[in-house]
Amino acid sequence: MFNHLLENRIRFFLPGLLIALSIVLSGCASSPNSSVKSKVSKQTIAPLDEASIQSLLSTAEFAAQPKANKLRLQAAKIALQGANIEQAENILLLVEAPSERRNLRSLTLLQIELAIQTEDPNTALSLLQSPKLQTQPLTQKDQLLIGQLRARAFYSARSYLASARERVFFDDLLDTADQQTNREAIFSTLLELPARTLSQQASKAVTSDLRGWLSLAAMTKQYQNDPIRQLQELTRWQKAWSAHPAALTLPSSLSSLSEVVNNQPKAIALILPLNGALSSYGRAIRDAVIATRFETNSQIKIQVYDSTTEEITSLINKASQQGAELIIGPLERQKVSTIAAIKKLPVPVLALNRTHDGSGNADLYQFGLAPEDEMVQVADQVFKEGKKNALAIYPDSQWGERNFEAFRNRWASLGGNIIGDAPYEQQRDYSTLIKSILDVDKSEQRAADLRRILGQRFEFTPRRRQDIDFVFLLGNQAQARGINPTLAFFYADDIPVYSTSHIYEASDSRIESIDLNRIRFCDIPWKLTNNEPIQLAINEQWPASASQLAPFYALGVDAFRLYPRLNQLRQYPETKIYGSTGVLKLNPRNVLVRKLMWAQFTDGEVVTSPMVLSPSSGS
Repeated sequence: MFNHLLENRIRFFLPGLLIALSIVLSGCASSPNSSVKSKVSKQTIAPLDEASIQSLLSTAEFAAQPKANKLRLQAAKIALQGANIEQAENILLLVEAPSERRNLRSLTLLQIELAIQTEDPNTALSLLQSPKLQTQPLTQKDQLLIGQLRARAFYSARSYLASARERVFFDDLLDTADQQTNREAIFSTLLELPARTLSQQASKAVTSDLRGWLSLAAMTKQYQNDPIRQLQELTRWQKAWSAHPAALTLPSSLSSLSEVVNNQPKAIALILPLNGALSSYGRAIRDAVIATRFETNSQIKIQVYDSTTEEITSLINKASQQGAELIIGPLERQKVSTIAAIKKLPVPVLALNRTHDGSGNADLYQFGLAPEDEMVQVADQVFKEGKKNALAIYPDSQWGERNFEAFRNRWASLGGNIIGDAPYEQQRDYSTLIKSILDVDKSEQRAADLRRILGQRFEFTPRRRQDIDFVFLLGNQAQARGINPTLAFFYADDIPVYSTSHIYEASDSRIESIDLNRIRFCDIPWKLTNNEPIQLAINEQWPASASQLAPFYALGVDAFRLYPRLNQLRQYPETKIYGSTGVLKLNPRNVLVRKLMWAQFTDGEVVTSPMVLSPSSGS
C-alpha cells in the first residue's frame, strides 16, 4: 500500500517533472550530506525517476519555505521507492526543520521508511511513537500506512508475533487484492516462530482472527515434515475455522497440499558413494534417510545404489527402469555436473551437491552443503550491521583461496572494502602473521627508530592499525584457536571476529573452546539445537552424527523431507522449509538455498544469536 501511495504521488507530479533538468545530486557534494554513509548498497534508480528527483531538487533550490521542503520530501520519497538509500539520506539532510504539520508528518514517515530499509528497526519503532505523527487527525489512509510501517519494523526487529498482529489489525482497511498479499505476509511471518510458541500464543490470543492464524501456523510447522498428516490436520482446521479469512482463501503454500500428497513418488532411489574416500559421508546420508523414513512411518520404497560402481548416467537409467520415480543423489560434484549436461532426465533428481559452473536443467534440483554459501551469508550479515572495512585471514590452500574468493566477490558486490588479507600456513605460532597484518610491527619499528635517534630509553605501547571494522577468520577450530587469542594479544580484542561453521565441532569441550571466545559464526540448526526426536534418535544410534559427520546426517534428513515438496517449492518460490541444514527455499535455478543460524562463543560455550541474514543471500 505504501508503494501504491508513492506511485500515485509520482504520477501526480510527473507532467512537471519531465522537464528533467540536467543538475545532478552529486553537484551538491560540498554540502554536509556528502559524508553520510548508507548501511545498504546503493541501487540503480530508473532514469525517469532520477530525472524526476533532479527536477524536484532543482525547483526546490529556488522555492521558498514550506514549498522547498515539500519538493525535497517528494524527491526523497521517490528515491526510497527505488531503494536508493544513500540518495534519500542526502536529500533528507537538505530538509529544514518543518513548521508545517503536513511536512513534519511526511518527514517523520520518510525517516521511518529509511530506518526500515537500513535495517534499523529500533529507530523506526521509536519514530512510530512520535507525537509528530499525531499532529492532526489521522485519515484511514494514514492509519493504514502507519500500520504497514509498524508491521515491517516489528518484522525487522524479529518481533514476528507483533508484526503479524499489526497486519491482522489493519487487514480490513485493505482492498481485496492487497488483502491477499497481506494475508500471505501474516502467515509467512508467523511461520518464523516455533510450533510450540505458536500453540501457546493461540491459546492466549484475544481476537478470533489472530487465534485462527496462530493455530493454522502452529499446525503447519508441527507437521511440515509429514505432508499426509499435515493435509489431515488442515482439513480439520478448515472445518473448525470455516469463516476465517485463511479458510476462505488458503495461503499459497497450503493450497497445493493435496496435490503434494497425491503426487508423492511411491519409490525413490539413493545414489551415494558407499566405497572410497567419500564413503563415510555417503553412509551417513543413507542412514539418515532411512531413519527419517521410519520416523515418519512412510510407505515409500527405497533402493540404494553405490555411485562408485558405475557411470552416473547408467545408474540413473537403471534406477528409473527398476521403478524409481525420483532419485536422491549423487554427492560427488563432478557427477552432478554430468547430470546437468543431460537434456532430459528419465526421473527428477535431487542432487546433494552443485555443479561446478552453475549449470542445470529442469529435472535437476541441487541441494548441498556448499561452503561458498556460508561466505556469502557472513558478508551479508556483517554488511547489514553497517561494517565496511574487512581484514581477512584464510588458509593458504586451494580450499582457503576458493572460499576467500567467494567472500571477497560478495563483499565487493555489496560495496564493502577488504583493507588487508593474509593467507597462512599450518603453524603453531601466528604472532608474526598477526603483528604484520595489524601493523604492530611497524609501530614497534617506529619506536625503535625514535629510541635510536634520541639515544634514550622510554616506555612504549605499540598500536595497531585503526581502520578495521571486523576480521573475517576462515579456518578450522584448531587454526582459529591459535589465531583468535593472538589477535587479542596484539590489541585487536575490541574488533569483532566473524567466521563459518568450520570452526565449530559440537564434540569440543568448553576448555577447548575458550580460545574461540567472541567469534561469531553461522552454522546449521542440527549443530546448534538438539530438540527434534529424529535428531535425538540418530545421535543415539550413530554418535558421529553429533560431531564430524553432523552436516551429512542433517543433509540426509532434509533430503528425505524435501523430496515430496519439490514441485510445491518450484510452484510457490516463497515457500520455506525449516530444515536441519537451515531454512530452505528454491531459487529460480532449481538450487535450494539455505539460511543458517548464527551463534557466538562466550566463555567457552556456544550461544545462539538473533542476527538476521539478508533474504537475498545465495539467490
